[in-house]
Amino acid sequence: MVSTTDKILGEWTAAQPEEARQAVIDSFIEGGVIDAAAAGVHDVEALIVEASFTKHIERQILGPLGLTMDQWQEHIDEAELPAFRRAVVKGDWQLLTTHARAAAKMRLDLGI
Repeated sequence: MVSTTDKILGEWTAAQPEEARQAVIDSFIEGGVIDAAAAGVHDVEALIVEASFTKHIERQILGPLGLTMDQWQEHIDEAELPAFRRAVVKGDWQLLTTHARAAAKMRLDLGI
C-alpha cells in the first residue's frame, strides 16, 4: 500500500500545478476527505491515499501505545482535526504521537 500511495502522490504532484495541489490539500485539511475530482485522480486512488494515512497512524503511532483508532478518537476534539490533518500531509507525526501518548496515559490512569 505504501508503494502504491507513493506512486499516486508522486504522479499527482508532477501532474498538477501548485495552486491545484494546494487547493486539494486545503480541502483535505478542512474536511478530511480527498476530493478525487478536484485532484484529477480516480476515486480509488484518493481512497488508497486516505487509507494509507490511516494505516500509518494505526500501525506506527496508536498500535505501540495499545490504542485503536476508535479509542484515540474518543479523546479528539473536532477543533483539533485540521491541525492533525495538516501534520499528516506534511508527514510530521509528532503532533499525533504526543496527543496519542496523552490519550493512552489518560486511559491507563482511568483504568479504561
